[in-house]
Amino acid sequence: MIKHKDQRVGVFVDVQNMYHSAKNLFKAKVNFGKVLEIAVAERKLIRALAYVIRSQSKEEQAFFEALDKQGFEVHMKDLQIFFGGMKKGDWDVGLAIDTIKMAPGIDVIILVTGDGDFVPLVKYLQYHGKQVEVIAFSETASAKLKEAADDFIDLSENKRRFLMRETTKQKRTG
Repeated sequence: MIKHKDQRVGVFVDVQNMYHSAKNLFKAKVNFGKVLEIAVAERKLIRALAYVIRSQSKEEQAFFEALDKQGFEVHMKDLQIFFGGMKKGDWDVGLAIDTIKMAPGIDVIILVTGDGDFVPLVKYLQYHGKQVEVIAFSETASAKLKEAADDFIDLSENKRRFLMRETTKQKRTG
């Protein structure tokens, strides 16, 4: 797989997918700054977008600000709560539309998600000449998504770099 410094890169992060994968697999949080670093791989970053669901918890605002400081444009959507208590929040369609809109100005689309729902998007972008890379934890990434991508980076292969564990102090104060 060819990666060179003149490639224009767009990074699209499904934050909920990555957050829940890290939490359920490793009881840790994703270091999105390090993920962005490996995604760009010394190429030309055009845009990095992080798609988040706002649930009104106290610590999430600090998290959203941290994403912004790391170079992400943070796209927010409120958590939907339906009659009966069912909750829903995802950005799949919004993320897909944004990649398609931005694709003409980008050589490489990097999806940071393990969600197999993005396989048709990957194939569409490839059909239109784009290189599509996927970054996720292999344990929770769709096999079909990994197979469809031009490159797959497994965050599980370097947990120390891509995960942050809460310290005892953080647990007491946070």
